[in-house]
Amino acid sequence: MPGRPSSQDERIDLSDYFETLFHGPAAHLADRFAFNAGETNGIACSDLTDPGALKRLLDSYAHKRFPDNDLRSAASFWAQWYLGFLIPPLVLLASAAGTEIPADPASVRLVLDGDDQPLRFIFTQTEANAVDAGACAFERSAAFMERHLSPLVFSFAARSGVSAKVFWMSAAVILDYTNDVFLGPGHFDFKSLTQERFLPNGQRNPLFGPYRPSGSEATRTRRICCMRYNLDGIERCPDCPLKPTISGKRKERPGLVGVLEKPTDRIT
Repeated sequence: MPGRPSSQDERIDLSDYFETLFHGPAAHLADRFAFNAGETNGIACSDLTDPGALKRLLDSYAHKRFPDNDLRSAASFWAQWYLGFLIPPLVLLASAAGTEIPADPASVRLVLDGDDQPLRFIFTQTEANAVDAGACAFERSAAFMERHLSPLVFSFAARSGVSAKVFWMSAAVILDYTNDVFLGPGHFDFKSLTQERFLPNGQRNPLFGPYRPSGSEATRTRRICCMRYNLDGIERCPDCPLKPTISGKRKERPGLVGVLEKPTDRIT
């Protein structure tokens, strides 16, 4: 394992950590994330912050995958796949390497499947800024939230007709799951990103509180519905606030992207 960084002025090569992270519950992420500095296939994630470009992509996806369903629900579902395959690898890498979460959407390319559903991400810039050992989760994620998540959520909300809160809460659910399932001993804990009501600058934290207060994990529900219940062939998530179910122990892949697919669906 490469040595941990000790200075914020350092740039750390994240590709040195790639082979050590994706095993156990996170093993399938190895097929969803790669480094390739010369990659030109796919779509630059920065292009998706253009609401017009994102709208065309979401319309194509809805037409191919859910032609008879609510377009808003299709957009929310697409976002779950995007966030579910993007956030966990970046958090794992940042935690292991002691860096900021990589933030530049122009250096990440999205590859789609035949239905225009997110399939994998290719990172064309392997380096990230080192952080001091005492840096908090918000300091490590501030650039990612400002440069990637916030513009993307704005773009989603501007063209999908879905509240920005839905997308923020989907990101929060994935962050929460990443901490609970993927981050083992020795990894930095990003849990506070979803537990603190306010950001360090005093502004409201858009990732706060993805779940309603509950006496146990088995009876909890999402605070804001992801709307996937409107989609044909897609089961409600186990934490659906409209139809609470006993979710029991957290599952690996369904919990990752907030979906419980039928066996014929394509998450592997």
